[in-house]
Amino acid sequence: MVEGSYSQWFRVLLPICCICFLYLCSFYLFLCATNSLIYSTICLLHANESFCAEIDQNKTLRASQETIQKESSQWSLYGTLSFAIVACFISPFYGSLSDIKNRKIPIVLTISNGIITGLIITIGSVYQGTKICLLFYIFANIVSGFGGGSLLLISSCFGYATDSCTDKGRHTQTIALIEAALNLGVVLGYLLCTFVFELHTKIWHILLVHVLLLALALLISLVFLRSQAIIDFSSMNLWTKIKRPFVDIRDLFVDLKHNQLIISFIILFLSLFFYELFRMGLSSTYYLYLHRMSFNDTQYAAYFTCEQIATCLALIFLALLRRNWQINDLYLCIVGLCLSLVGPMLFAFAYNNKGMIFGAIPSNMFGIYFPVCLRAVIARLVPERDKGKAFSFVALIQNLDILLGTITCIEIYRSSISFFAGLVFIISIVTKLIALVLILIQIFCVSHTPQLSIIVPLDVVENPLLDVQLNSDDELLNP
Repeated sequence: MVEGSYSQWFRVLLPICCICFLYLCSFYLFLCATNSLIYSTICLLHANESFCAEIDQNKTLRASQETIQKESSQWSLYGTLSFAIVACFISPFYGSLSDIKNRKIPIVLTISNGIITGLIITIGSVYQGTKICLLFYIFANIVSGFGGGSLLLISSCFGYATDSCTDKGRHTQTIALIEAALNLGVVLGYLLCTFVFELHTKIWHILLVHVLLLALALLISLVFLRSQAIIDFSSMNLWTKIKRPFVDIRDLFVDLKHNQLIISFIILFLSLFFYELFRMGLSSTYYLYLHRMSFNDTQYAAYFTCEQIATCLALIFLALLRRNWQINDLYLCIVGLCLSLVGPMLFAFAYNNKGMIFGAIPSNMFGIYFPVCLRAVIARLVPERDKGKAFSFVALIQNLDILLGTITCIEIYRSSISFFAGLVFIISIVTKLIALVLILIQIFCVSHTPQLSIIVPLDVVENPLLDVQLNSDDELLNP
């Protein structure tokens, strides 16, 4: 019986992992290509190709590099805003659609949108070095916003997998294995970027591979994903469909309040918000900062390849750890967060020392534990019928992080580039410390609130904040 349950769990998890792997691989191909496309286009608007080839290596061109980096960061900000503003409004609709129709539809729609976005930016790359290319970049990001982006797809996949997993004890393993598949996709994406940049091929070649990988992910989702409809969506009128996502979010909070879990839910989401604020917002800044540290495109891709390989190994270790030992997920959140504080410090004071940059990898690899374990806690905190709402709310929070984090990171980087370019990494440590304080508050509340050990969501039979049933409050924090 146990073996049959494991086989069913694996059959559900395998296509989801394949989809996540292919989507993240394509996404990071897209990220590498667009970062390079923007940077090279801005440079070519100011100078010729030979000048742009030397700008990151020749220290006599430092003033020109600062000007180009500031303008590149501005266009990156425009693109992120174009995407995130739309995505923040779209996320609740996808979550509602997931709960009232089925878990498969948001995944299919997000991947299809990614294909359309990829085709738009591929066409735009033909105009590299002109303002038309930058306008195509903005348009592609607006279109991408209507699909919710990678965060919504990941959250939808988490909802699909945890909803299909009947054994609640496997939620952390499920999420950790999906995260491992995501990181393997990132690894392959950066490896392909490294290979393509080394060949000095055209950017549109990278974008074409991006589209083909998404097409394969779409095929897998259409063929292998199954989910039963929950509500007859076609019977609803237009106004009901429009207001449904907002009603669903209200119902989610009503259910949590009824079970006296609303405070825990808010604390967990606030901690996720502060932790992800700079983590989500730093992607464009990383590219510019590493170029300032004399990294070229190939070395940039090689660094993140190494980091993601390490992160994938850390996630596999987490899955094995959770399989053999019942460790409180909140404790694992704290461990991951504390270890992740060292990496930004090394980045901030690297000063062209590539050894310090690569030395940040052992710290950054465990930073993934915080969001993984927090999602596992949230998955057990809400009833099955509310999982789509909860995970779309996670996507909403993370899209807000992208929006606010990118604005903050880019503005800090632009303002401090002339005197201390690493300031943005120092401030990221501060936001992580805020997240740490919130998690400690959550642990304190659990240990001093008896009802949290006995009151659970309506269709969950285990304590949502714990990994095992406990007999007393004193045992709550001692797995």
